[in-house]
Amino acid sequence: MNTLDTGVTLNFVSQQTTHREPFILQTGKDRGKTPLMVRPVVVHAWTRDPSEYEAQLSEALVMESPGRQRVRLYCSQAQAPVVRMLVHGGASKALGRRHEPLLETLTWVQANTRQLRFFYDQPTMRIVDHTRFFLNNGQETQLPDYDQQTGTFHHPHAVTGALVVEYFPGFTLYEIEYDTGAAQISPEWFREIQQAWLAGNIHNATIPEVRVIAMGTNEVDQITFARDFWPAQTMVRTGYTTTSKPEIIPTPDGYRIKSLPSDPCWSRCKEQIQPDGPLLSAAQMVALQNCVDAEKSPKYHYVEESRSVKTERIYAPDSPDVYIDVARPVELVMKLKRADGGICTNQAPPGCCPELRLRFGSDG
Repeated sequence: MNTLDTGVTLNFVSQQTTHREPFILQTGKDRGKTPLMVRPVVVHAWTRDPSEYEAQLSEALVMESPGRQRVRLYCSQAQAPVVRMLVHGGASKALGRRHEPLLETLTWVQANTRQLRFFYDQPTMRIVDHTRFFLNNGQETQLPDYDQQTGTFHHPHAVTGALVVEYFPGFTLYEIEYDTGAAQISPEWFREIQQAWLAGNIHNATIPEVRVIAMGTNEVDQITFARDFWPAQTMVRTGYTTTSKPEIIPTPDGYRIKSLPSDPCWSRCKEQIQPDGPLLSAAQMVALQNCVDAEKSPKYHYVEESRSVKTERIYAPDSPDVYIDVARPVELVMKLKRADGGICTNQAPPGCCPELRLRFGSDG
């Protein structure tokens, strides 16, 4: 076999020998998180039979306002302007650069060099604490030196030890808006979520996560986080007997009452909250339900109903011409009344004395 010597030498450099800049998405505990708000719905009762909710599926999980979650993208200042954010089932808005303190532990085990996790943008750091550093022969040595240009600690010899450092890496904060996720899953899957919500707990179903993808010049990272719904369940009508249920029809504008129950408490609550006509908004429907529920466990307290007084003249001990007239209570009448603003009844609770009379005698 003949061979041809071209005199050309090829040098292959492994990419593992170079440090790539960090490009990391994270969900933190940043303020501004709000759940996805859906329109409240009232059901007659909760049941495990999904077929019971067929007639109300169109009312389930109607979005009033999107959910919001904030995420951080740790990358250099130079990378930040060219980043593109993709949100499956939502949108993103950049809120600008932020800097927050970060504690990081760096450990050497017979090594020379360690680098900060977010070493870009030449971060200034301070050493919070450290162990003793030792050479391979067991001799104690000085701490590694810090190079701010590269965010690297270096020791001229292989050493063993650890540092705890604090620095302020920069990151871009994004606000992610997300919807119900219906467009990202099959109609059958979303139907199961609707039925679980109508049945009293949306978390009984598998809810698709929000997926966020960040794309830089030659970097990409992605994260997911859970959708948060409020309310996480429907409400059940209570406060009336099974023979006197109000007939309420949900409409796009609210809830329309077609017939009133014979329960006087329900009627009184309705008259107080919405006296004008049969149409109630979602907020009025919740307030009416709370009013009726308050009748189940009313709260009472004693208040003064009346008092009887007696006027007495008190003389100065050294002068009969100096005196003061004092109105002294001799009897107080206390009665139980509602303390929670209930309007259905003002009667005292059964089995208890509705009235107290407190009499005060004279000292002499």
